[in-house]
This record gives sequence, structure tokens and C-alpha cells, in this order.
Amino acid sequence: MKKLTLTTLVLTITLILASCSPEGQNKFDDSSDAIEAFQKNIKKVDSHSIKSSNETTVDFQDKKTTLKQLSHGRTNHHDKLAFNVEQESNTKQFPVHNKSVWIDSNEIKSSPKSKYLNYHAKNAEIDYYQKIGQDWFDLTTFNQSLLKPIEDDVTLENDTLSYEGTGKVMEYLYQLGFSQSPLADQASLSNINDLKIKSGKFKLTFQKDKTLPKTLTFNIKATGKIKNETINIHMKQTTDFYKFNSTDVKPYQNLTKNNYK
Repeated sequence: MKKLTLTTLVLTITLILASCSPEGQNKFDDSSDAIEAFQKNIKKVDSHSIKSSNETTVDFQDKKTTLKQLSHGRTNHHDKLAFNVEQESNTKQFPVHNKSVWIDSNEIKSSPKSKYLNYHAKNAEIDYYQKIGQDWFDLTTFNQSLLKPIEDDVTLENDTLSYEGTGKVMEYLYQLGFSQSPLADQASLSNINDLKIKSGKFKLTFQKDKTLPKTLTFNIKATGKIKNETINIHMKQTTDFYKFNSTDVKPYQNLTKNNYK
């Protein structure tokens, strides 16, 4: 009887410990191990969604301007893309534009509705948004441009990779942020040359149950030139990644209801 009671007690403790164990959570030996696991997992992704909040302050021609953008996006990584963008500006000098876009193969719908002079103009806009989609959603480029170059230098703590620097990876992050900021829609601010990263840092947190991105935050300070005039840029962004392989890729309601007309 005592032996049976002891066996039952041991079994109960084992079950309790099993229920509390971190099974299904990420376990990495080092940053290279985490990045290798990330590289394997992204090959299995056929759809996902993102939400990003970008705040960019530019100091140009003795004026400081703050531009903000809230972006939502979803894709099936094949032929369907949906974007929804809402922007803010603290000055009328740089007006902002809300928009919602849907691309299905070679067809495009948008709010506000676009008017094209001809077939080539329509195709040019489709190509533009497909390039934006590549910037936003391509996890292979994300891995090759952001993580692989610094896999021996990035810091790993629990499920988070962190890094500070001024090299190519920060230039990649700047361009990623640029595509999700109002800068891309400002004619006088979009053509910045001689870009130099002065400081930069990022943190990438993985999903708890799989090595896929959950949240990316970065903070970058840079300088550049617009027609030989110096521009100072401070860009901050947070991006959430979610609904991997469970995203219903369809237009946003702001498009279907034409809320941005």
C-alpha cells in the first residue's frame, strides 16, 4: 500500500512538472543557433500580418518636422497584398495621406481611388506596391540583411536579439523604416543622398512557441543630403508580426468602404 502511494505521489509530481515545463518554447545555445532556427522556420511561412508604428523627426532647412505613420499589412507571400496606412504631420508644409491598397496578381484597388492615364501608369503603380510588399514582408531578405551579417555580434537574452551599431544592418533597417514612414510620400524629403548612420540599435523578440519574429523595435539617427543641404533624421519604429500561416488575406475595410476618398 505504501509502495502504491509513493508511486502515485511520484507520478503526480511528474505530471505537475511536465505541465510547468517550457516544452514548445524556444531553447537556443547562442545567437547563431537562434538565427539558424529562424532561417528554417521562415521557409514554412505562407502568410502573415504586420502592424508598425513609425515616428520620424527631420531637421531640415532650420525646421524640425515630426511625421508619424501607422501601417497594417498582410500577404500570402505569393500574389496577394493588402496595406492600410494612416499618417500624421505636425506641419502643413508636409501634408500626409491616408490610403488603403489591395493587390491581387496584376489587379489593384485603392482608397482613395487611383486614376490612371494609361495601362502603363497602372502597371507602374502595381510594381511600386509590389516592391513595397517585398520590403515589408520578405522574411528571407530580413534574415539575410539584418541577422546573418551580425550573428556573431548580436546579443541573445531569453527570446530577444539586440544589437547596436552603424553599419549595413542599420542601413537596411533605415530603408525598412523609410518604406513604412511618411518620408516615402514626401516629394521634397524622399530623395535623400549621402546617408550616414550616426547611431542605431534594435531589438527583435521571437514568438514564444516558434522561432519567428514577434516584435521588432529600432531607433536610428542619421544624416543625409538633399540638394547639398544637410538633413538630420531620427527614426523610431515598432513592428509587430502575427497570424503566421493563419492570415485571411483580404482588403481592409477602409478600402471596401472607400473611407479615404
